[in-house]
Amino acid sequence: MDDTAKLKQCKTDIGIARRFREEIPPIVDELVSSCNREDCFDHIGPEPIPSREAIIDILQRASRILYPGYFIHTRVDEVNAGYYFGQEITGLFEALSEQIMLAIRHDCIRHDLPCTGCEERGQEAAIDFLRGMPELRRLLATDIIAAHEGDPAAQSFDEIIFSYPGLYAITVYRIAHQLRHQEIPLIPRIMTEYAHSKTGIDIHPGAHIGERFFID
Repeated sequence: MDDTAKLKQCKTDIGIARRFREEIPPIVDELVSSCNREDCFDHIGPEPIPSREAIIDILQRASRILYPGYFIHTRVDEVNAGYYFGQEITGLFEALSEQIMLAIRHDCIRHDLPCTGCEERGQEAAIDFLRGMPELRRLLATDIIAAHEGDPAAQSFDEIIFSYPGLYAITVYRIAHQLRHQEIPLIPRIMTEYAHSKTGIDIHPGAHIGERFFID
């Protein structure tokens, strides 16, 4: 194909693309107008809402604290452990307090409740959760031991922490259960349903589960 033919083809392609792109504005208009119907479920407006992506990130942040050294790209040792925990816990506090605040505010606005100081409550609830993390680690340690003792195929604790979907589901459940115990709306269920979608294991955040829990 000579240069003249190539140029003609390029102009033809551009014209085709323009023709199809001109179909986009009416589609946008129809979708926007459809949001005014009662059968359209949307969250368009000034009311805040928690972020599912941010909540998933919180689970990852919490896992890096509950299982230090396992789910990171750097090495943690005796020299940098204080820096590591300080950085991770501060980041978790900031992310969690914001999402709790958004969840509380969303709940208040949707149900026309009086203001309860959601920003302060979010930070207070996040600190309360962080205070409970040592106990969460203790409980999860009993779950890891139960998995090691209950599964003849388990080769090591490391294998269980790294790869067992059951432990992941239990970890998310224990995080979500603590938040539900603190009466945080919406977030606990988002967490456990995310774990459900990842592992196929469905544990309601309100379930009461003791120590040494193993599910395969």
